[in-house]
Amino acid sequence: MMDGAAILAPCRSHVHRARTIDAFAAILDPDVNLAIWERPSMLPVESLVGFGTIQMTTPVGRAHAALTEAFAQQPLAAWHADITADIAALAKSFAAIMDLSHVVIRLERVVGDACKRWHADYVSVRLICTYRGSGTQWIERSVEIVDAPAIETRRSLAEGAVGLFKGRILAGEQAIVHRSPPIAGTGEERLLLVIDGPPPAETAALWERAMQRG
Repeated sequence: MMDGAAILAPCRSHVHRARTIDAFAAILDPDVNLAIWERPSMLPVESLVGFGTIQMTTPVGRAHAALTEAFAQQPLAAWHADITADIAALAKSFAAIMDLSHVVIRLERVVGDACKRWHADYVSVRLICTYRGSGTQWIERSVEIVDAPAIETRRSLAEGAVGLFKGRILAGEQAIVHRSPPIAGTGEERLLLVIDGPPPAETAALWERAMQRG
């Protein structure tokens, strides 16, 4: 090799993508801080007018029943049953990966700039899925040349895709940086799902603030 020639870095990506739910298991890899199930959007969500935020902590085995009860308090819509089943299934898969008996579920209608600043959440791992509207944006870092600064590229989850975002509790400064897409003034509505594990007692205050972000 000629002196001064660039050396390509044998670098693994910190993002794992797959077209099946098996993508989730990759989040346990110390080198992966975002695992994405690249599934298509297959649950048509109609009008969100009048939809109020659903937020709960529930045993995993009771997630479907608890969600059914919560949706019964919302304006009636044909898509509720499909979303209920999907969230319960995602909660079960997330809990199996993270070894959880309980999960914290938040489903909300977003019409403004919920959290447009780039940040990493103070959680272990957070599941995020946008059922309707623009998906969560995140930063992918790649190194093409040894010792060169990382290249940062802005990416977005597709509608319906599911991401497991590793937070600061597990990844420290390597936690995935992301934000909600700025939509204020556009007329766009998003239906955002977030699933977490219950917070450790010693970090409950930090975790509570992180829970309010998407």
